Amino acid sequence: MEANELIKPAPEIAKIAAPLAAAVPLTAIVKRMLGPAADEFAEMWRDQVRLYRYERQLKCVEKAERMAQEAGFTPRAVPIKLLFPLLEGASFEEDEDLHTMWAALLANAASPENAEKVRPGFIATLRQMSKDEAMLLNWIYDQSAGAKDVRDFNPSVSFPNLSAAYASLGFGTVSSAPSGSPTISTVNTFELGTCLNSLVAEQLVQSKSGLQNLVHVLPAHSLTFRGFQFVTACRPPKPQK
Repeated sequence: MEANELIKPAPEIAKIAAPLAAAVPLTAIVKRMLGPAADEFAEMWRDQVRLYRYERQLKCVEKAERMAQEAGFTPRAVPIKLLFPLLEGASFEEDEDLHTMWAALLANAASPENAEKVRPGFIATLRQMSKDEAMLLNWIYDQSAGAKDVRDFNPSVSFPNLSAAYASLGFGTVSSAPSGSPTISTVNTFELGTCLNSLVAEQLVQSKSGLQNLVHVLPAHSLTFRGFQFVTACRPPKPQK
């Protein structure tokens, strides 16, 4: 069997292997059942998890290589301080969109023009980011598309607009309305609020007013300098001019 055939089932194997690998050493009954083979059995499952993580790291490097080729630059060596934690983070990422952000972070870290944009703290931020946080942050970033001056890069987005965007991104429902009427969006306010709170806690977005009353005062939000730089670093590098 070829190596790529071994890698194909790795995600499915890892979903079962991870809890088993953790549980086997702690289960006395299983140890008695397996006897001397218990340690070897546990190590076998750990090997499957390692295989899955290696496959995700390899795919991250392949994506980054493709991004560098499309941007037209020759990659330079990424500092170990960035490289090892970055690849480790990518190895745990199951979501493909977030995994692509890891690859973009690697490609930019290897870019002669963009390396300074990739800060070590971005690795920890991306590692704990959820799908809805990443998608909403990117949406807020896109509202600044075309900004030519730093003063224009972070327009405030009202809570109703954020709510509509959150729903359109798949974290709520969007109902069609009669012609000429605004589209109706329904989201879980606590889910959206938690998403925004997380982005604020990471200093990626900032609240424009205090959340004094959940019903009556819902703040607008805008991108921070850190948020702008983070999203830029987590997007594929642009072709060189």
